[in-house]
Amino acid sequence: MNKRSFKKITLPTFALLTLCACASNFEVYESPVTGRLSKITFVNAAEIQKANFVTFDDGVSCTGRRHIQFKNEDAVPAGNTGSLTVTAGREFALFTTLATIESEDYGIDIGMTGGGPRPVISRSFSAIGCNARLSFKVEPESDYHVVISEPASSGSCSVAVSKIDKKGGIVSVDTTQRTSRSPRNGTGPFCEPLEE
Repeated sequence: MNKRSFKKITLPTFALLTLCACASNFEVYESPVTGRLSKITFVNAAEIQKANFVTFDDGVSCTGRRHIQFKNEDAVPAGNTGSLTVTAGREFALFTTLATIESEDYGIDIGMTGGGPRPVISRSFSAIGCNARLSFKVEPESDYHVVISEPASSGSCSVAVSKIDKKGGIVSVDTTQRTSRSPRNGTGPFCEPLEE
């Protein structure tokens, strides 16, 4: 298995202001090179936003926060993928965010005044970003895909996890939604621990 790889997918992109809440103060995740391993490919299916990913040393308790980087990039750009190797036989907890984008749209409407119809410039502003927290059990020597998609409105991202089976088929993977926590001491747990 490759330790890490980075590949470009061609998708249309649009010029919008992107605001990234980067997790540069986190420790960086290091892919294991020995033991029972599996591969996870992260797919950013958004058209505009960058995707940030965070995992944990212990996916059950959400402790040992680690920022995932791909080829030293803090985020996966829209329409790209990034892969890494993980230890199998464990719960893999994942926090992901799509960066908030801001957009201003202008239009011309016809308004009525005392002097008759006149053009009126209208302005609308929107900001869309999202996040998701989930975990799943990683089986040995497996190939997983985590696909993050942009939301219709600000809030929770759409995240789908699948596994490629031995015949090349795609199998949906059951995930557990995790509730975020803000620890006082900064070391965790960063989400509600799972009951074992």
